[in-house]
Amino acid sequence: MPSTSLVVIACTLACTAPDARKQAEAVVARAAVSAESVKAAAAAATPSTGRWDEAHLTERLVRSGLAPQALAAESAVEGAAPWWGVPAHSYRVGNATLHAFIYADSAARLRATGGLDTLTAAPRGGASPYGLPRLLIVNNNLAAVLVGGSERQQERVSLALTAGLPAATNK
Repeated sequence: MPSTSLVVIACTLACTAPDARKQAEAVVARAAVSAESVKAAAAAATPSTGRWDEAHLTERLVRSGLAPQALAAESAVEGAAPWWGVPAHSYRVGNATLHAFIYADSAARLRATGGLDTLTAAPRGGASPYGLPRLLIVNNNLAAVLVGGSERQQERVSLALTAGLPAATNK
């Protein structure tokens, strides 16, 4: 969730000149990336359970050099669809949007994704709520839809998420 200061900065963007607006947008983007980097550092210090969670998702995106920016709850709702059954964690990744869905385990994720058309990220025969290009990514207890981006960016995000997490550690 964005901090109050980020919201204030974003609101002032609409009332500024184009050059000042670009500079302010860059400040907001850097702050958002920095916030995700802080989450990533905390996740790196946390032992892995072998399952995806929001902190380890952020950590993987940051470590992959993708500079994720968490999006407001409204964007997560836009990325959600009834068949996912869990809330979306949405991120701006370059010029693409990543909607990630984290399940309790891989069986729960499979129940949600087993009936989906991999090309539309929607139930077979149904219309997709996601724009083009889109990419469905699944790994263990994680399902994600990347909307937009270049082929190279799609490949980078896919590689970051399909590499999986470290095995569970017993401490």
